[in-house]
Amino acid sequence: MKIIHITDFHLVAPSELLWGLDPRERVDHCLTDIARWHGDADFCVISGDLTNEGDNKAYAWLKQRLEDFPLNTFLMVGNHDERKSFSVTFPDTGRDENGFVQYAHKNDQGVFLFLDTLKGPVSEGEYCKMRRGWLAEQLKAAANDPVWIFMHHPPFDIGVPYMDRIKLEEPEAFAKILSGHGDIRHIFFGHVHRAAFVHWHGIPCTCLPGTNHQVPLKRESVGTPYSVEPPMYGVVLIEEDQTIVHFEACLDRAPADMG
Repeated sequence: MKIIHITDFHLVAPSELLWGLDPRERVDHCLTDIARWHGDADFCVISGDLTNEGDNKAYAWLKQRLEDFPLNTFLMVGNHDERKSFSVTFPDTGRDENGFVQYAHKNDQGVFLFLDTLKGPVSEGEYCKMRRGWLAEQLKAAANDPVWIFMHHPPFDIGVPYMDRIKLEEPEAFAKILSGHGDIRHIFFGHVHRAAFVHWHGIPCTCLPGTNHQVPLKRESVGTPYSVEPPMYGVVLIEEDQTIVHFEACLDRAPADMG
């Protein structure tokens, strides 16, 4: 099967720019590219920071844009989102019994879990006791099925001090919940605005650049907290014995000079 992973739109109100870039224009290009070249995907996941400040108009723009998007799309919240505003615009998105925006999707391949790590209004992530309880129940229900997890905040350092300060809090409590299931295939995350691979507690994990701005690996290389680097979306191919992640730099793809 094929799924699409996108993250960190950071949408702002219409007519506004963010760090000199137009987030809506870049999201529109990304979704158009996905529809054209990967419209056969089984579904798409957008793993949080849909907006930059939880703006209602930004959520409304995204809802309208997704009406023409051909893929079934699972939405998540990140630290730049506002859970109440999100829920008003997207009332049909799954929630657990405590109102957190987290839910499960099961198909012939296995179980896909979409977690809510929003602490708000701060940047670090939280996965509290209530949310961990929900996750434990989902993993128990999955039994021997393979599981893929999507979350916004990583539960580990990635070697970028700016982002490591605002990772998921209490990562070992989170890891303990996962240790009870023998077949966690992959963790997909966002938040760090970089393409990276991590092997954590025996679980492979990948993240993506955002669609607007990125976080430089070395701040000194650009002199600012954020950088303009190629945005990417992930094309995930899932087979019985492997999970493959391709990174599509849709704004920077051009034919080579074959002369």
